[in-house]
Amino acid sequence: MNEITLPKNRMVTPLLLAGLILGFMLVQPAWAEQHNANWGASLHQAECAGCHKAPHNTAFYESRRGKKLKSRASVFTKVQSCANHFNIAWFDEEVDAVTVYLNTTYYKYE
Repeated sequence: MNEITLPKNRMVTPLLLAGLILGFMLVQPAWAEQHNANWGASLHQAECAGCHKAPHNTAFYESRRGKKLKSRASVFTKVQSCANHFNIAWFDEEVDAVTVYLNTTYYKYE
């Protein structure tokens, strides 16, 4: 019976693939970092501020802390819900940017 020999570089592909997967797993948390609050402020000004005027000031937002909005995740959900309700075509990145803006400016959740 004849032996089949594979070229030596055949192992490079699985090793390269494993390295890429591991690299993406390590880099992924950087992609998930919070977005710039300035971008969120400009998105909020463009899409949200029309409805969220007085009494939606610092005192208004701070009065909501710990009631319906108990975490940064609940702020994200509320922003996403509002965007969906008003047909604002935002990706999660835009919703997250507005969440970061609201959280760093008013709510201050971890």
